[in-house]
Amino acid sequence: MRLYQAARLADDTVATDAYGADTFNVQYDPLSYAKIDGVAVKKRQISVAPTVTMPNRGAITIDGQPYLIGHGAPDYWHGERIRVNYVIQGADGLADLTSIADALAGTPPVTAYAALVFNRYVPNTDTSGKYPPQYQIFVDGGEQVPADSLVRLGGVLYLVKESYVSNSGLRIALANTMDDPTQETATFTASVYDPVTDQRADTPTSVEILRVKWQEHFSYLSKASETYERGDQQVFTLKTVTPQPSDTLTLSDGVWRVLSAQDEGATWSLHVRRA
Repeated sequence: MRLYQAARLADDTVATDAYGADTFNVQYDPLSYAKIDGVAVKKRQISVAPTVTMPNRGAITIDGQPYLIGHGAPDYWHGERIRVNYVIQGADGLADLTSIADALAGTPPVTAYAALVFNRYVPNTDTSGKYPPQYQIFVDGGEQVPADSLVRLGGVLYLVKESYVSNSGLRIALANTMDDPTQETATFTASVYDPVTDQRADTPTSVEILRVKWQEHFSYLSKASETYERGDQQVFTLKTVTPQPSDTLTLSDGVWRVLSAQDEGATWSLHVRRA
């Protein structure tokens, strides 16, 4: 009992639930490898009494700095837990987490604390000699950031390629930055042929779209699928329209022709090319 009480003497740092107002005391320590690289610089360590319950969404603030919390590692003495240690990751701020369908529908995103860390440069030899960066976005393990979802952090929009829960308990999303313009209101023009009059009737409709480079989201369903070419793009739209090949989209940078449409559940994924 005396050791348990002594272990709490250094709990002199106040931590606050980053999403609320609940507070608790922790022992705050820098990690010994904190100066090794850019990722480690943002890591710290805390320990708490075993009676302390961590916030449900896994984020705290200490002296105004938000941190993400992973799994706890308990310390034992004679079979009794006397401390629980946590490695915490410094967060860069609140991020907006949403799906493509929700973004197009205008549904408010989920906000969550996140940390942005450079991962690697990805070759982009199909369109240029540049090497765009790919990032790791850290969030609490309970947050939802599946493949093809969107994350906005620090004013930059990212497309998630894949995500997984790491050994630390934090979820890591591998994400690429998206080039502007991304989301906008377009004019979708459906062209229907009337065999009686031997003419085509065009019906324009305003639709909300989100577009990405075709390399970010493509699949060949068969050998007959239209081959992607330089300059092509992939455009997402809700199923308020029914796209067909030869329909067009008028975007902020000109007219694009629909080559094919794939069913993505709540959205269509359109392979488009400049008309």
